[in-house]
Amino acid sequence: MIQETKEFEKTYDKVKASFGPNAHGYTISKGHADTEGLAKLVARVGTQPTDHVLDIGTGAGHTAIAFAPYVASVVALDLTPQMLQEVGRNAAAKGINNIELKQGAAEALPFADNEFEIVSCRLTTHHFAHLPQAVREMGRVLKPGGKLLIADTSVPADAELDRQINEIEILRDPSHVRNYNEAEWRTLIEQEARLRVIEVEVGYFDEGRKMDFDNWTQRIGTPASDVARLRQLFRNASPALRDILKIELEGDKIAFTLPRITVIAQK
Repeated sequence: MIQETKEFEKTYDKVKASFGPNAHGYTISKGHADTEGLAKLVARVGTQPTDHVLDIGTGAGHTAIAFAPYVASVVALDLTPQMLQEVGRNAAAKGINNIELKQGAAEALPFADNEFEIVSCRLTTHHFAHLPQAVREMGRVLKPGGKLLIADTSVPADAELDRQINEIEILRDPSHVRNYNEAEWRTLIEQEARLRVIEVEVGYFDEGRKMDFDNWTQRIGTPASDVARLRQLFRNASPALRDILKIELEGDKIAFTLPRITVIAQK
C-alpha cells in the first residue's frame, strides 16, 4: 500500500505539473468547451431538479457547468488547484452558483457512500493513476439507481494501434496514463463498480472539423523536442494509424481526430 501511494503521488505530481500552468487553455479549448456536445450528453443521462452531481476531473468545469442549470447541485472535483480556479471564474461568468469546488483524486473520493444521483467523468480518465480503484469509488458514491457517465478518448481493440496511440499521448503529455478500449471499459464498470452498462457510443473527439496539431501541443505546453518527435510520428504514420486518427497533412499543418467512447451505466 505504501508503494502504491508513492506511485499515485508520482502520477498526481505529473498531472499538476502539466495542467497547473496550462489551466486556462482548457477554458478556451473548442473540444473541451463544446456546448452542443455537452448539451447532448446531459440530455442522454437525464436529470431531475433534485439531483446531486459529482463531476470528477472537472478540468475547466465545462461538464459541471453544463449540468448545473438542471440539477440541485454539482460538486466539481479536480486534482489541480488552478483548474478549480478556472471553474470558479467560468461558473461566475455564466451566473451559476450551485457548483461546489473540491480538490481531490478519483481514487480516494472524499464523499460518503450513495451520495450522488449522477457521477460524470469527461476527458479525464486517461490521467487517473489507478483506473480500477477510481471506478470502484465512482460506484461507491452513486446512489442506487444513479447513473455514471464516462466520455473520454479511447483506443481500438488492435494491440499495436493501442500502443501507438498511447505512445503519442504520453509523448505529448507525460501525465497521460492510458486510453482504454470498449471491452476494457465494460469490464471495469461491470466488475469493479458493479454497475450495469446501458449505453455505449464510439466516435471521435475533435475541435469542430478536426484537431489542429499545433493547438493540441501548445495547449499542454509540450516541449519543442517532443513536438518535433510527434510531427515525425504523424508524418510517418502507418496506413492503419493514419486511418484510425484520420490524419491529414497539408504543408506544415497536421490535422487529425482521436477515437472517443461514451459509456452510460446505472447502479
